[in-house]
Amino acid sequence: MSEIGSVQPADRPAPVVAPVAAAAPARAVAAEPTRTPLEPAVKLDLSAEADAPSPAQTEADYRAQYVRDADARQMVYQVVDPASGDIVVQLPSVTVLKARAYAEREAAQTARAGAQTAQVDRKA
Repeated sequence: MSEIGSVQPADRPAPVVAPVAAAAPARAVAAEPTRTPLEPAVKLDLSAEADAPSPAQTEADYRAQYVRDADARQMVYQVVDPASGDIVVQLPSVTVLKARAYAEREAAQTARAGAQTAQVDRKA
């Protein structure tokens, strides 16, 4: 068995502490600049001149309509371009309507299949 008592710790020199420079004086905080009030987010002109539509506005106006989707059996909101008849916006989207119709059809088929397999002859 070896003895550790004969091992002496090494002499370490005292750490050298560098002098700390004085902290720089804090700069004066400038006064907060005067703030101008913000413009309103929405401007509404109720004058008689603003009420008359311009020719450019009447051509670009879209028509909003509600339509009942037969497959999903749900009301759908559509914004239609009157010039071309294209649907600009539809809520819920076509993808969502197809997914709902598919899910309902699958649920009905599963319920129908489950009802057929659930019939068990329990006579002994």
